[in-house]
Amino acid sequence: MSTVQAPPARPSPAERIRKFIEDNGGEYQRWFIGVTGNPREQLLGEHSITSASDPFLIVGCDSGEQARRTELSLRKKHGGWGKRFDFVDPAAIFVYAFRLSATTVPSWR
Repeated sequence: MSTVQAPPARPSPAERIRKFIEDNGGEYQRWFIGVTGNPREQLLGEHSITSASDPFLIVGCDSGEQARRTELSLRKKHGGWGKRFDFVDPAAIFVYAFRLSATTVPSWR
């Protein structure tokens, strides 16, 4: 008799980011978490991330609303930096996190 096991459930966006932060030193107060529709421009252009030395992660969500809920729940539960939006951009489906350093530029606007 053969038994088929279901594949393991894929971790949620929040769980993926939480694990990445913890695997890269934890200390949520040293991390910036944001939402964007263009993660490459946001991280490289606005935040001055150096991909060779600054740990960062980009996670796609199903909707802008899910991305915003993910970002807010991580910051509320664990702390960390970010910026508050009063609206949900439907194109902003990516949640990103990067560790703050002397060379990164967190954007509060």
